[in-house]
Amino acid sequence: MGLPEYSEKMLIEKEFGPLWSGADSLLIGDKVFTAKELKRAFDMWAADVVGIDLHVLAGGQYAFRFYDGDDRCIVVFVFDGNLDIVRELRAHIAEWLQEDYYASGMEAFFASTMVKMLRRKVQGEESAPPKQ
Repeated sequence: MGLPEYSEKMLIEKEFGPLWSGADSLLIGDKVFTAKELKRAFDMWAADVVGIDLHVLAGGQYAFRFYDGDDRCIVVFVFDGNLDIVRELRAHIAEWLQEDYYASGMEAFFASTMVKMLRRKVQGEESAPPKQ
């Protein structure tokens, strides 16, 4: 029996749990950050960047997990208390959506649609591709 196939999705889920399993806010120093505030802090103003969840890690580090619609990837920024990014992970959304992603057609270009599909899939709901 061989080793299981490695994927960025597996690494992201192993380290940070299933999507949406983290927190909605983080206390860093004396400031509370939400995904929206972290988007602003990391200068990611685009509407196609959609926050997923936040995590407190060991050693004074934190993680911000989001969907990057431009690259169609789930991204994790691991950063320190000064908001300096120390690590970045990326996995294409198709690793989660599989055939639903490929059947989505033009909807794949709309971040909010992809995040809704992804959330339904993660929550175990029926995930038919959007109507064209």
